[in-house]
Amino acid sequence: MEENIRSNAGQGLGIAGLVLGIIALIISFIPCLGMWALIPGIIAIVFSAIGFSQANKANAPKGILIAALILSIMGTSIAAWQMYMLRNAPTQIEKFGKEIQKAIDEELDDEDMKDLEKAMEELEGQIEEISDDSMQEAAKAASKALKEFSEEVEKVADDVDKEKDEK
Repeated sequence: MEENIRSNAGQGLGIAGLVLGIIALIISFIPCLGMWALIPGIIAIVFSAIGFSQANKANAPKGILIAALILSIMGTSIAAWQMYMLRNAPTQIEKFGKEIQKAIDEELDDEDMKDLEKAMEELEGQIEEISDDSMQEAAKAASKALKEFSEEVEKVADDVDKEKDEK
């Protein structure tokens, strides 16, 4: 009678690798922070690989180990892609800016630039007219307020003089 004895070799490392792989996969989807998933992802790959090797030698079940390897490789891959993208972002942004400037330069010819300058000069003239009118109105309002204030001051001064005379 032959007994099938199942070994649990590598299962502990498989569970640790699975947990770390899930953590790495979740962290890897966080924008700008996903590159930090490399740390638990690499550790999960190492644990899962060691556990898989032990399970192979002991003819133990490998389901959890395979799942742990797949999840940890996915999380690590996404994290590595994010790190690559973040490191190349300044170069790509600069390249994009140059392309936009080139497109603007191609679209705007000398005639368009003259039209834009003419429109700007017209706007400046309108702004100056508005500010001259506004200044005159403000001066009138200020003089009116000053006149009313001086009248009030005279009334208060008269009232003070009357009170002194009565005492």
